[in-house]
Amino acid sequence: MYPTPQQEHVMLDHCAHARYVWNLAVEQHSHWRRGKRTAPGFAEQCRQLTMAGERSISLARM
Repeated sequence: MYPTPQQEHVMLDHCAHARYVWNLAVEQHSHWRRGKRTAPGFAEQCRQLTMAGERSISLARM
């Protein structure tokens, strides 16, 4: 794969956004402790990501 400079920029941006979302999910699960309600599951995290995308231009572009 030999991306153009513009394609490389887009791919790096996409990876940065994916890493940001991944780190948010990891952070949510790291706050979970026994005896507390469960950490958000897949559907709840999708709902939260949709809400965040509505409020954030950079997340909405993902």
